[in-house]
Amino acid sequence: MESTETEKAEGWIEFYDSFMELFEFFCDNTTIHGTIRLNCSRRNKMKTGFWVVLFFCSFGMMYWQFGDTIHQYWSYPTNIAISLQSKQITFPAITVCNMNPYRFDQVHEYLNQLDHLAEATLSKLYGYNGSLHFHKDAEMLDLGVVMENTTDIDNGIFHLDQTITLENVDKEAEPTGKRQKVGFRLCNSTGGDCYYRSFWSGVDAFHEWYKFHFMNIMSEIPLMLEMPDNLLQKFILTCDVNGALCSRGSSHFHHPTYGSCVTLNGNRTDSKLWTTIKPGKMYGLTLTLKTDQNENMPILSSAAGAKVMIHNPDQSPLAEHEGFDIRPGTETSISIREDQVNRLGEPYSECTLDGSNLEFPLLYNSSYTQQSCLQSCFQYKMIQTCGCGYYFYPLPPGTEYCNYNKYPGWGHCFYKLYDTLLDHRLACYKKCPKQCSEITYQLSAGSSKWPTSGSKDQITKVLSKIAGYNRTSTGNDMAKLNVYFQELSLRSFDETPAMNIQNLLSTMGSQWSFWFGSSVLSVAEIAELVFDVAAMLIIVGYKKYGKKKEDNPNANVFVIQTDGMSDRDGRTLTTSQGQKETNNSEQKN
Repeated sequence: MESTETEKAEGWIEFYDSFMELFEFFCDNTTIHGTIRLNCSRRNKMKTGFWVVLFFCSFGMMYWQFGDTIHQYWSYPTNIAISLQSKQITFPAITVCNMNPYRFDQVHEYLNQLDHLAEATLSKLYGYNGSLHFHKDAEMLDLGVVMENTTDIDNGIFHLDQTITLENVDKEAEPTGKRQKVGFRLCNSTGGDCYYRSFWSGVDAFHEWYKFHFMNIMSEIPLMLEMPDNLLQKFILTCDVNGALCSRGSSHFHHPTYGSCVTLNGNRTDSKLWTTIKPGKMYGLTLTLKTDQNENMPILSSAAGAKVMIHNPDQSPLAEHEGFDIRPGTETSISIREDQVNRLGEPYSECTLDGSNLEFPLLYNSSYTQQSCLQSCFQYKMIQTCGCGYYFYPLPPGTEYCNYNKYPGWGHCFYKLYDTLLDHRLACYKKCPKQCSEITYQLSAGSSKWPTSGSKDQITKVLSKIAGYNRTSTGNDMAKLNVYFQELSLRSFDETPAMNIQNLLSTMGSQWSFWFGSSVLSVAEIAELVFDVAAMLIIVGYKKYGKKKEDNPNANVFVIQTDGMSDRDGRTLTTSQGQKETNNSEQKN
């Protein structure tokens, strides 16, 4: 009876007597597969060693896969989900240019000088001795028609720099008859650093050289000029959309190299955007264009026809980088498929919704696009580096376009900077992210001869009555354009996370189950094992420390005695483990 009373009662918290007992209990009772083999085979050291190696190899492989899975999660991969919707679709904006830029009266004299310099250059390089007649029959336009203030444009101080000439770059290749590079030489403002803008094609080199001088001449004229309606009526003869008459255009402007341009279905006016309810030509846009070939600026615009750009209604047409040409005397049909791309933002990508987080404001009065951002960024960099702006991009307030009279050496600076942009070495590509949501148009085009010889008379007769077309024309200066949807289906490309937190936990759980055949509760068992081991280490350490103190009670006593020194009362000070003992200095040991 007394022995029963003296038995040790079970407590709330108990620990094992040894680490061996702890690990044996864990191996016998855990739900992790294979651990019981570490205990039941302890009499066979070979089996025990085998299972220990197998257990830790499985443990290492599992955590290696854990690391790979977590690395994939932190890389934020995405999947593309493609969906197809059939609904009423908003018609895109269509910008059409006649590729026949005007010669303005205010700069006509300087353009004539440039034309004579071009004739001399062709004669020197290729032996062409005939007169080009660049300006004799060219149609000119007074800037007073389209601008209120034209007094400060022609100030009489511009001088054409005839030292910048086109020449053969490879002098050594000339005697051998090999193909030579052609270009023009540009130097910085001090003349200490020079650069050749060269081409293998003589036509391309001649066009770029002429364009460079043209930018200097036109530097005082705004890039985009609003054109009056009477100058555009002879360009677009007829316009029909969804089988009904359409307006002349939501906006119209003049581009220095692509001529008079009209943007149809843009959102810069109060007019409602067009929609289409059926596919096919009958429910699209049909234009009849008169493609004049007056050759106002034949070198800048050496092609005859019209330039067509199809873009989002709330975006500006970027004529320098978009569009394609249609030839006169043909009917061109363009079928459209609309795609919408939706990208995930941070942390999956660095896309932007509206460009509000950019380091600089956009120079285009339209919604954000990556191309408009790149051009704006380049223009700011151009002004910062060269002191003036590139003529074919909009200007920020308080700045002006470059010309070599005011800014000597700007051409050298521009082409060097532009090469860094083309090589993706300029920081603009990092500063201009893609759009988080954008609409793109996939185009398919085909053309045929129009009008035919049998229908030419009837068509020209009708156009002469309804659009004032000159019936004496041969009909080869007309072009017909059809733009329509191929099918009323919107393809949507939506980015979705390839691995979210649910997928991460599911993948890690599958790996844990594959290597150990256990569940999440087994993780709690391992955590309990770690806690028990830590507690055992603390207990064992405390016991060893207490036993060492009992065996040597004076081991931790430290006595500090100052020989021959006393305090004010003449007492010797002795310190032993935080305690002070005072003895009379006269007391003898």
